[in-house]
Amino acid sequence: MLQRSPHESEAQVMGAADVWNDALQLAGILRKNLLKSEPMVHLQIPFSLFLSSLEEFNRDELVLLRRRVEERLAA
Repeated sequence: MLQRSPHESEAQVMGAADVWNDALQLAGILRKNLLKSEPMVHLQIPFSLFLSSLEEFNRDELVLLRRRVEERLAA
């Protein structure tokens, strides 16, 4: 195995366990951000249930839904 040194002479080289822990932490952050930025909905429900669930949407979600529906209707 090759000996490596950090770019900065005063810095310490991370061990494999530290690198792995950092990667897991970064993956968790990215996963959380993905869920925040792109909500996922899987629908196999009666349409009436979908309509009643709209009552639970906040204003931003309703505006986004309206925009998407208008785009689909215009196509």
